[in-house]
Amino acid sequence: MLSYASIGDIKASDRLNITDTTSDGILTDVIEAVSRWIDDQTGRRFDSVTETRYFTSENSRILNCDDIATATGLLLYTDDGGDGTFENTFASTDYNLCPYNRRDGWPYEAIEVTYEGRYSFPRIRRGVKITATFGWPSVPPQIQQACVLQSERLFKRFATPLGSSGMSALGEVRLSIPAADGDVMALLAPFMRLME
Repeated sequence: MLSYASIGDIKASDRLNITDTTSDGILTDVIEAVSRWIDDQTGRRFDSVTETRYFTSENSRILNCDDIATATGLLLYTDDGGDGTFENTFASTDYNLCPYNRRDGWPYEAIEVTYEGRYSFPRIRRGVKITATFGWPSVPPQIQQACVLQSERLFKRFATPLGSSGMSALGEVRLSIPAADGDVMALLAPFMRLME
């Protein structure tokens, strides 16, 4: 799986002041962990992979599916009998990818049967088979920046695993580290997908 930032991105931010390579192994692990955390938080993957996946449709006219990066190479089949034989092969005129007016760089999130289409989506378990490039065409800049910020934060936790404390006129003050950075969550918010 793709990491959403690189060691170079982290070092270029100038916040960690790391110029050597002694921490590169730890930074690589941190970036990978944060990238997978971003996947979990958003319900998406921001890399792409071409593979076959199976879906259960709840509607005969529209199928909410995993993100599809491109229409190129998409193959769509349905199994009307529920026997594991996908006897219907959709032509490109049998379906539309949705949303129609997607934002630049965003994936398709659903497939709609056209009115002229020969088939519909069967409402049976694993009744739809799709071979496509799933995921995102490229990593959005907001995701890359969220990965950089959260990776820096996680890397710094090695120095302050329990938070930090200091003295004030009122005595010792303890600062605990919240679960997620507010700026990171703000960067991720537009990409959050409703979990099923």
